[in-house]
Amino acid sequence: MLPLLGEVPENVAAEIFPAVADGAVLTAAISEPGAPLTTEPTTKAEVSGDTVRITGYKVAVPCADQARWLLVTTDSGVAVVDAAAAGLSFAPSSVSGGLPEFSVELDGVEIPADRLLPDAGPRLHRVVLATIGAVADGLLSGAVKLTAAHVGTRHQFNRPLAEFQAVAQQIADLYVVSRTLHVAAVSANWALEQDDPTPEQQQRIDDDLNVLAYTVAAELPRAMQKCHHLHGGIGVDITHSMHRYYSQSKDLARWLGGAALRLERLGAGCSSI
Repeated sequence: MLPLLGEVPENVAAEIFPAVADGAVLTAAISEPGAPLTTEPTTKAEVSGDTVRITGYKVAVPCADQARWLLVTTDSGVAVVDAAAAGLSFAPSSVSGGLPEFSVELDGVEIPADRLLPDAGPRLHRVVLATIGAVADGLLSGAVKLTAAHVGTRHQFNRPLAEFQAVAQQIADLYVVSRTLHVAAVSANWALEQDDPTPEQQQRIDDDLNVLAYTVAAELPRAMQKCHHLHGGIGVDITHSMHRYYSQSKDLARWLGGAALRLERLGAGCSSI
């Protein structure tokens, strides 16, 4: 993730990049209480000579207990914080899926000044949205395939469930939602990858990401509910894999702040055109 944020000081890159390549975990701390994936963090970064002191509170930080470094958004940029730094504390959060998640408190955590990346905040936010969208795309695609296989082999009244018109229509609806999400995810990730710093391209990226985030928050949980319904009782059985898809999708929608918040941000972008 760090190489995607633009220019990084050579000494920081020399330490972190090889470690990540060898398996060290790098996670992002962006969300704050009442502000999911905020672009206006209240976490403070006070620069004093060659040292930066960070104070604030982050929520919904995945795998913080396994991380070697945390990318913490602050009011002055993105801070690369060592997970073993003094003043850093973790508290586990309740989640739907199996991915560990934590609230993180930073109480005067000190880092070298060259580990504060002043212009990386917007880029990190975009990368996280694009990544969530790509994961959501894969989740829904897998759940739809799982559901199609189930209704194609499960028999009722001596016929496969898929031969009943109501079931076939629901599978068709799921396919449409899945393909729509896939197009939104591919479009946003493609736009983000383009080496074009013009304001028009940056606006196109944000527009695509807002559409993707709303599609995930609004459509993914509903589609997963329909997959559960088509599986019948077996879909909620913990020994069946369907619940893993649904649980992870609920966490993704929560990270995004829900459909209402994403619709508000999408609408704000449209009204500013």
